[in-house]
Amino acid sequence: MGWPLAVLGTAMALVLSGITVVPDAAAPATAVANAPATAAARPNIVLILTDDMRADELRLMPNVQRLLVRKGTSYTNAISPHPVCCPARAELLTGQFGQNNGVQNNKGPWGGYKALDQPDNTVAAWLQATGYLTAHHGKYLNGYRRVSSPHEPGWTRWDTQIGGEYSYDGRALFADGDRYEGDYIADVVRRRTNRVLTKFSRMAGPFFTFINHVAPHGAYHGGRWTLPRAERQYSDAYPDLLPPSYDDPAFQERNVRDLPSDLQQPPILTRTLIRMARARARALRSVDDAVARTIRRLRALGELRNTYVVFTSDNGFQIGEHRQVGKNLPFDESFDIPLVIRGPGIPAGERIHEPVTLVDMGATFLDWAGGVAPGRPLDGLPLRHIGRKHPRDTLLVQIGDSASDASDGWKYRGVTTRRYLFATHASNPNRGILFDRRRDPHATVNQFHRRAYAQVRRELMRRTRLLAVCSGQAECNQAFGALPEPG
Repeated sequence: MGWPLAVLGTAMALVLSGITVVPDAAAPATAVANAPATAAARPNIVLILTDDMRADELRLMPNVQRLLVRKGTSYTNAISPHPVCCPARAELLTGQFGQNNGVQNNKGPWGGYKALDQPDNTVAAWLQATGYLTAHHGKYLNGYRRVSSPHEPGWTRWDTQIGGEYSYDGRALFADGDRYEGDYIADVVRRRTNRVLTKFSRMAGPFFTFINHVAPHGAYHGGRWTLPRAERQYSDAYPDLLPPSYDDPAFQERNVRDLPSDLQQPPILTRTLIRMARARARALRSVDDAVARTIRRLRALGELRNTYVVFTSDNGFQIGEHRQVGKNLPFDESFDIPLVIRGPGIPAGERIHEPVTLVDMGATFLDWAGGVAPGRPLDGLPLRHIGRKHPRDTLLVQIGDSASDASDGWKYRGVTTRRYLFATHASNPNRGILFDRRRDPHATVNQFHRRAYAQVRRELMRRTRLLAVCSGQAECNQAFGALPEPG
């Protein structure tokens, strides 16, 4: 198959500028036919991803508030439907749930980069085939260590870390062989990103840039996990900050005996949780600075007006709620993520409360690019269609993170609606959680075995079974109708 002239022209220009182009032979031919007639008129897309950031931590980032929240639209009910690193990133890259793209966990037989079905068939490849310049910066999928090849199909600039992803100010190794010692990682990723943005701006055609920042994920030093490390100027920031749910009944929950046994944990030292909340906030300040400088670079290049800037996280994080620390847990604090978008036609200062997910972002990127056709069936919807053309009322959520989970790779699977959060253990459907947000907004009473919720539970289980095997937009985005009222 011949390459589109837009791609060949872009390739020649990039070779002259010192950027290597790797054509993607697997990119769908149908995408080319759907490309707008004038490539230069199509918008740029910059996706900025944090790692393990809670939705309520957005308030700790003054630059993001000023440049994105006030200048764009916030989605207040955005979730990561599989709230852990690799599955979430795979959802962003493919627009599919884990049962369809292959990535169900971070590791084990169903997890990591090796589990991704058709790794060359991604959003980047579909956009590249229509003339987009594409760049990836920072962490990719867990387990990616292709040291011998500095390229990945679909990406014009493959600027991915293959070592030291969580070292913060220690060693960092990139796929092109560049090494850093002692540089703070948010600054490294920002410098490398802005350098490529400058080069792309000089080329013909739009660009898609995927930026992965490590904060506020924990640090890895000397063979052990520690709190995230702050840049020197922020080492004493937020001295009085408390965990976000400190005054809520979910924090250090008194009684967790109504939860499944694998979710019952002893109380955590409150001072440990306070230190964690402050360390995370301090690390996020450096990402906040990086975002500001990336926006500044886009403005200086004359690209900002024609660029969609998306700021979000791969998953949320528990900081003491329900006696839990971490992610990949069937609680709202794990699922809830920040999502803010600034760009052409996006209203400033608006807040949208319709539930959306990371799976929707792939369809949204293609929609922004002029209706580019995907190379695989999409499970998500373009954001502008949600709540209008597609009044879905139930979203799939799922958990799974190790080889020791159920034989099919899952641990918990369920659904979320505006009122309920429901999930059952993959190896035993008689174990699970059911929280009624209307009556119990802090999720301190598990209604899973309550007789009054029996009909609700049966209907949510039915929806779970249907969505757990869904594929494509029609199956994965359904309007099931009203749920029965609890007795």
